[in-house]
Amino acid sequence: MAVPPADGPVVRFGVFEVDPRAGELRKRGVKLRLQEQPFALLLALLERPGELVTREELRQRLWPSGTFVDFDHSLATAISKIRCVLGDSAASPRFVETLAGRGYRFLVAPQRAPRNGATAAPHEAAIDSLAVLPFENASGNAAWEYLSDGLTDSIIISLSQLPLLRVMARTTVFRYKRRALDPLQVGRELQVRAVLAGRVSQRTGRLLIGAELVDVANGWQLWGAQYDRVLADLSAVEGEVATEISRALRVKLTPALRVRLARHSTGDPAAHWRYLKGRYEANKLSAAGLEAGIAYFKDAIRLDPRHARAHAALAAAYNLLGFFGQLPPAQVFQRARVAALAALALDDGLAEAHAVMASVLKVCDWNWADAEREYRRALELNPSYASAHHWYADFLSALGRSTEAQREIQLAQQLDPLSRLISVELAWNAYIARDYPRSTEYALRALEMESRFAAAHLMLGLVYEQSGRLEDAVATLRIAYERSGRNPAAVAALGHALAGAGHRTEAGALRDELNKRAADGYISPYCVALLHAGLGDGPAALACLEQAFEAHDFWLVWMAREPRFDGLREEPRFRDLVARIGLAL
Repeated sequence: MAVPPADGPVVRFGVFEVDPRAGELRKRGVKLRLQEQPFALLLALLERPGELVTREELRQRLWPSGTFVDFDHSLATAISKIRCVLGDSAASPRFVETLAGRGYRFLVAPQRAPRNGATAAPHEAAIDSLAVLPFENASGNAAWEYLSDGLTDSIIISLSQLPLLRVMARTTVFRYKRRALDPLQVGRELQVRAVLAGRVSQRTGRLLIGAELVDVANGWQLWGAQYDRVLADLSAVEGEVATEISRALRVKLTPALRVRLARHSTGDPAAHWRYLKGRYEANKLSAAGLEAGIAYFKDAIRLDPRHARAHAALAAAYNLLGFFGQLPPAQVFQRARVAALAALALDDGLAEAHAVMASVLKVCDWNWADAEREYRRALELNPSYASAHHWYADFLSALGRSTEAQREIQLAQQLDPLSRLISVELAWNAYIARDYPRSTEYALRALEMESRFAAAHLMLGLVYEQSGRLEDAVATLRIAYERSGRNPAAVAALGHALAGAGHRTEAGALRDELNKRAADGYISPYCVALLHAGLGDGPAALACLEQAFEAHDFWLVWMAREPRFDGLREEPRFRDLVARIGLAL
């Protein structure tokens, strides 16, 4: 085996350091046992952080021609030993990521260190992962909650743009809100290198902000600051905090990114306050919250038509409202398109707006190529955007690109490990890939996270049905039906399973329920089609799918992969509809 040059500098990542000359891997100064071959492989990956190192490159470098070796086995064994000693995971990698069939990528940016015999303090190396905990509302007034939440939100969005920095998503960190926990304990639970904590209050027209960045490994303060500003300066303070934290993290910023971090979202304080109130409401992720958020975003835009972030947030709120299924999809997604285009015309660097455009292109236009371009652009601008990884995973899953979808949804989970929705999406993507054992495992994990989560019961019921456990499916889907408030997707799932289990009268009653509700408002024709399919009424199911096509129903993107439509796959009308959407069976 050819060993890489052993005269390089000591490099550090997280709490680890690698000394090529001594051939040692150390954790907080303590030597770890790692054999020669895995050590050489680790050095090869460390030389090119963030880049794909192909299997062929590793073979040529570490297993030169003429060396008889079972390459695949040796490489897999070496990677496994590296992960074991680093405490890493193949499913949710922090350091070494597998790109199936291609090679490997080292996910964090190592820091070069002087070779002087002394071990530098951990804070001298670049921080590769961060959790921004919800800022405490220290004003004593619940009406100001949107201010502390909004500041937290803005800092997460700004820092998520930094290269080679993994930033925990809002959904996960806000699970710790109002919990009296040690920030270091939270950081260890989330497996991040640093934690930012702070508090916000206002007094006599002034804004008081305190913040502290702490190294999780040892509790040392990496940075701290106090701000005392007039309320109108909030937007400027957000940019200032993000810029100073990036310096404390020792992240190298391009001139363009430095400008973006410091840029004010608006010069109108009143517009900014309405924007923050809108985000506070929209983040409740309820139909009522999204409607309230939309009203605030419109107010912000009325006060400052050039408020690009307000346009982007408005687009995102419409996009999410479309998935609630309470308005005709074509109508609500068209509003999302208009707002996203307005945001991008003002600032093409807004990841949120690109992600919404991708969703519109997928659902309304069935323009798969341009949708993928927009998803990739969103993730290029904000690599820590968990929702974009999630939505891109759904996109790939709908196209049948299951391996890529799995990678993206796992990246989303790494960034947002406490998200109930992402935990269920892991199960959904495995279900669409017809990997029912793994889908079952993910659905059960989601229920462990929250036992009353209707979507997790729905997912488990779907997998039980496809696994032939029909009575278990019916029992589980009854729970989903009740706890979801009779959501059309849950109604359709229960009806389909009932029909398969021989309870056709009850399945027909659920079909009639959806048809009756459709007379009073929008009900997804796709869901009604599933009920007809379960009852064996192919012509009625196809007629409903045609209605879904006309309405641009967002569920339609799944029809080519959905197992519950297997009985229709040979129907010419079904195949023609799939082709018109631009999909392939």
